[in-house]
Amino acid sequence: MLRRDFRGKPPLCRWALVLSVLSVLPGLVSCTNLPGTTYGTYGVTGTLGSNTCGPGIAAPDPWEFSVLLSKAGATLYWSWMDGSPLLSGPVNVSGNATLTAHEIDNVDTRDGGVQGPCDLQRNDQINLTLAEGTPPASFEGTVSYTFSVQVGANCNDQLAPSGGMYSQLPCGLSYALSGAHQ
Repeated sequence: MLRRDFRGKPPLCRWALVLSVLSVLPGLVSCTNLPGTTYGTYGVTGTLGSNTCGPGIAAPDPWEFSVLLSKAGATLYWSWMDGSPLLSGPVNVSGNATLTAHEIDNVDTRDGGVQGPCDLQRNDQINLTLAEGTPPASFEGTVSYTFSVQVGANCNDQLAPSGGMYSQLPCGLSYALSGAHQ
């Protein structure tokens, strides 16, 4: 859910579409060209831990999806299996890895496709601890998303009192993750 372009769709629709695509595509898409040693597909369950963005984002709980992992040297790769760019980050000898990404998107679409004044940045962080073995039989971790207004942007129309999906900005949500090799 990191690098998806759903421009022209309301933010709530983007979030719902991303989550529904993540739950359906793993069985349809295969990514075999990952760097290094491919660990395989993992079925993942996310349990919502915190959500300061509010109910408008419709964060699922539980959140079930699949990912594909690989490792090259001291770098772990995470594929959402939907064609979006890979996430990667360092993994240490204990199997601890931190993967980060960010995305900036204009979330206002006016009549005629003209962009509005709201540019939001989403920062993503995945912290994992891989079980021993190659491939690891499982992993545990967290994923967190934070949403913030870009300097100079006006996102008041994205707040719930104005009909938007966010209770407040900046805001964030996090999940505890548990993944098992399939």
